Amino acid sequence: MSAERMFEFIPCDDPDPDPWVESAAATAEVRQFARESLRWQAQEIIDEVLGGTDPGEELARARLRRCVAQNPGRPERALLQQLMVNRDHHGGSTL
Repeated sequence: MSAERMFEFIPCDDPDPDPWVESAAATAEVRQFARESLRWQAQEIIDEVLGGTDPGEELARARLRRCVAQNPGRPERALLQQLMVNRDHHGGSTL
């Protein structure tokens, strides 16, 4: 879903490809918002996985805890690292 659809208060009438980004300051604000949103979403995923109780997923939770410890305050990096570790352990698949 695009940002324009998520936030209806952002103007979309300008024919410019990114009409809601009007200045360098707005661009910086949008980028900051995107980083914070990604960080929040990654933390939500991490919390959900670590809150699991399935004994068969304990190894994945242990790996995720290690990734989180190696990336303090950067849940998006921890989650990416975990996905890459899982890909390597499953021959290229993260599923």
